[in-house]
Amino acid sequence: MVGECRGWQRPHRIWGPERMAVVKRALILSTGERYIALVSNFVTVAIVSRILTPAEIGVSVIGMAFVGIAMSAREFASANFLIQRQHLTRADVRGAFTVMLLFTSIITIALASSAPLLAGAYGDERLIPYLRVIAAAFFLELAAAPVITLLRRDMAFGKIAAINTSGAVAAAAVTISLALLGFSYMSFAWAWVASAVVTGLLAVGLSRQFWIFMPSLVGWRAMLAFGGYNGATSLLYKTYEALPYLLLGRILSLDAAALYSRGLMICQLPDKVILGGAISVILPAFSAEARQGRSLKQPYLNALGLITALQWPALLVLSVLAYPIVDLLLGDQWHGVVAVVQIVAIASLFSFSFELNYPVLVSVGAVHDIFRRALIVCPVSVVIITVAAFFGLRAVAFSLLLVIPFQAFVSLTFVRRHIVIGWLEVWSAVWRSGVVAAITVTGPLAVVVYIGSVEISLVQALSGAALAAAGWLLGLWLTGHALLTEILRGVADFRRGGLVAPGVLK
Repeated sequence: MVGECRGWQRPHRIWGPERMAVVKRALILSTGERYIALVSNFVTVAIVSRILTPAEIGVSVIGMAFVGIAMSAREFASANFLIQRQHLTRADVRGAFTVMLLFTSIITIALASSAPLLAGAYGDERLIPYLRVIAAAFFLELAAAPVITLLRRDMAFGKIAAINTSGAVAAAAVTISLALLGFSYMSFAWAWVASAVVTGLLAVGLSRQFWIFMPSLVGWRAMLAFGGYNGATSLLYKTYEALPYLLLGRILSLDAAALYSRGLMICQLPDKVILGGAISVILPAFSAEARQGRSLKQPYLNALGLITALQWPALLVLSVLAYPIVDLLLGDQWHGVVAVVQIVAIASLFSFSFELNYPVLVSVGAVHDIFRRALIVCPVSVVIITVAAFFGLRAVAFSLLLVIPFQAFVSLTFVRRHIVIGWLEVWSAVWRSGVVAAITVTGPLAVVVYIGSVEISLVQALSGAALAAAGWLLGLWLTGHALLTEILRGVADFRRGGLVAPGVLK
């Protein structure tokens, strides 16, 4: 059965040194790719935010909120089905692509045809061309989707890095060029088209597995059975994620939606920098463990400890140094984002397990629990945010101080059912990180207190950041944190010419 896919699935017999080397290499390649994409994205944001006004960017924010909901509907035919399937054949792959093609076609037509109606709801005709161009990009992405998913299953992250990096660079170049040429908010839409074309051509060219795109309905029931829960879950979460932008744009203004969007983007920076490409590796790696009948408990706890030692200090420092960071990344016309960043960064401290919960539940075959979790957290979160939206932008940010801890508690409750983890074990995995975070933020906080204002200069912010880095290393040493061991091991491996990656999956 394996041979029928010619290289898309290799048997994983053990999780020994050889397997760890594969995971570490995958982490390096995936992390490098994500960092290149991250740098490209933030260079783009920094430049375009100085060219376009918040109102112009607000058009793209509202448009992408609608597209995000449309994209979630595609998860009813999720490509992740190919990763978690125990035995994969060519027929499975072709059937999965055919179902994805049908769903994507229907969603694309619906999105393009409903553009005038959606634009009318916001009284802004600019949404019509934006949504139609984005719909085209949404469809074009389909060419790369099954290829990249199969490469992920096979942990061929070198090829994935080449594909995604090329797409990110193309998107950045087109966005900046078109913004300078006066294309305004449409710069983002055409950039997505360019990225989809580049990634699609490169994915097909590198794989040369043209049989993937031959229509077949073999195995469609199994894919829809998996995608049913997955799609419903994605739809709930994407609706919840899009809601603040849609409400702020409708109740307040497109400017408010843009400010909130940029605030969240900055607050997500620690996760993107810290986790890098690790998350794209974790699902295939956890799935490989589960297929061999191994427990995911220790890998999960190890990951929590390492993630929080990086994420928590970064978020606290971000909250304290929000003003100079916003000024550096976005420019002075975006100072209204500062308060949002300060609030959301604190709320995000409770999101430490979010990126791990989905891979764990998918790996153990508990897709139904992902849906049940969404049924609990999404309606409650939507009600809280909707009420807050009537009180303004900051109220929506403050509402996350309730929403994120609630979601974290529910998510961890479901995960604990499947890998049998006690609350004390979770505490034991993360308490040292809390101490490290407290020591780290002391330096930047002292700088702000000494200056007497959060509106500090870039030079003063760099001083605070240097103190934070020193405090972070001191905290790791004082607490004997596992991350320090990983850092030292990584340095030793680098000197020997080996591979460097955190031992998340030990």
